[in-house]
Amino acid sequence: MVKEIIVLRETGIPLFHYSISGTKRLDELVAGFLSAVGFFAEQVGDEKIKVISFAKSKFVWEKVGDLYFIALVAEEDSPEIYGVILRSLAQQFVATYYSELRKEEPSPKVFVAFSDVVEATLQKFDGIPGIARRYRTALVPVETVRSLKKAQARTEEHPGVHRSAVITSDGYVVVSNFRTYELEAILDILLTFSSRSGPVKEQQIAVHTSLDSNTRYYIRRMGPVGCCVFVVDAGLGLDECERVTTPLRDEVSRTDFSKIQRIDPDESGGVLEFYPYDVLRLLRPKEEIGQEENVLFVGLPMVTVQNIRAVLRTVGENTTLDEVYEDSGLEREDVDEALAILISKGLAEVVRVFPVIADRDERFAAFLEVIGIPKRDYVVLDTIWEYCNGSHSIREISEKTRVPASRIVEVMRALGRYVEWNTERMLTTSRRVEGRP
Repeated sequence: MVKEIIVLRETGIPLFHYSISGTKRLDELVAGFLSAVGFFAEQVGDEKIKVISFAKSKFVWEKVGDLYFIALVAEEDSPEIYGVILRSLAQQFVATYYSELRKEEPSPKVFVAFSDVVEATLQKFDGIPGIARRYRTALVPVETVRSLKKAQARTEEHPGVHRSAVITSDGYVVVSNFRTYELEAILDILLTFSSRSGPVKEQQIAVHTSLDSNTRYYIRRMGPVGCCVFVVDAGLGLDECERVTTPLRDEVSRTDFSKIQRIDPDESGGVLEFYPYDVLRLLRPKEEIGQEENVLFVGLPMVTVQNIRAVLRTVGENTTLDEVYEDSGLEREDVDEALAILISKGLAEVVRVFPVIADRDERFAAFLEVIGIPKRDYVVLDTIWEYCNGSHSIREISEKTRVPASRIVEVMRALGRYVEWNTERMLTTSRRVEGRP
């Protein structure tokens, strides 16, 4: 996954810096990058993907006017995907900050909020919210998340409440609508408050430099669960804050957090490439995309548009990326670029699958007898069934059982309607195969 992204003037002046870990190694490498890129530009044409590899990392970059958009990524990351990501970010950055960029010395503080755009863009490609990559998160049942989200929406309907979050007492994020820098700041604030000696306040208002001058943090303790936190208008007093935040606080009070799972971020960071046994889903009908392709793909080389068409032709219900690679007839790099363009334009998404295979009752046994499932497939079914309860992805099932993901998908296809292809993880108790511990 991306380590850092920086927006840089060609003179070497940094305007924006995003780091998934909080460290900013790219600052130290900027001078070397500018030196290398001058030599590199003489060696390749503009149509080439711009990549410089070193050690276990590499630069991928795009240049727009006098701005460099640079990603520091893992050596294994796909340059095709990052090329599309950076082009998308470049378009959004220039469109959002055009007037500020015309100034001779724009203020870097203006660009801080662009972190939210980076997070949202990256989430399109790996399906993992930024908070899950950067911060400790609490996983609760899907129904609980939906109820909390609805309560957040009702709370934020009040004009004095801008954003809200629920955070456990030990610093795990349950749900959050905070901007990236706001979440980072409130976690620091909560850590400071919890380390203070003396009685703990039930509620408080906190001022922080990360906020606009006309807003504040309102923090409300929620017993052993943790707290609800809000970005509110500076003019609201404690009593008014307590009153207008009632919907979310009441929902938290009613919620059973006994099944919570605490997840720590992966410090090593994952590799950004498409997992072959995730599923490609279109967010708009094929026919509609085809009719509007002159507008949607304007400026793209014709060969790229043809590759996108080839990918779209392969898409059906629950089509895995492995099937797209196989059926499109294209090189994997060309498919990855086409997929990345579709995702960046909001036309498609790649989703992780958490399969549910039906209970093995008499009806299911009769179905297996009718279809005459081969013995080798039955062995696979017997091995994976206990994990196919909606709480494990195909990759996780494969890792736990050592059954190749391709075989898992093959058997699931054979089971037809007895398999649910869920795209949200369910928190359920593990199933046990009879006779196993």
